[in-house]
Amino acid sequence: MTIEETLQIALDAHKGQMDLDGKPAILHSIAVGIMGDNGVEIKAGVVEDSDLTLDDLRRKGVDDEVLAALELLTHDKTTDYFEYVHRIAHSGNYTAIHTKINDLKHNLDRGRKSNKKAKELNDIEKSE
Repeated sequence: MTIEETLQIALDAHKGQMDLDGKPAILHSIAVGIMGDNGVEIKAGVVEDSDLTLDDLRRKGVDDEVLAALELLTHDKTTDYFEYVHRIAHSGNYTAIHTKINDLKHNLDRGRKSNKKAKELNDIEKSE
């Protein structure tokens, strides 16, 4: 499966969705994908944050290597977040590790920008 085909899956999955800042949710997926070092990381980054299940993605033709990373990246809400990150970090799956790092970097960057804007607008609730 090509990067473009993977991107189309993500575009369809995020159609009409907005993030907390009111921007199209797909932009986060694209940003995380762009941060990837190779095609597998780009594909994993693009589809890592959607409501599609691993079976959905498998049926759509997503590569097994991407699916293996996504299985690690899927956070079961019953699992403690520290345990979840620990599992990724110690998995030896560099695609999952790099994709999680890229996801965290992008989320931190978005948080800094949102906080700065909230402070400029004197929006105490949002800045906290």
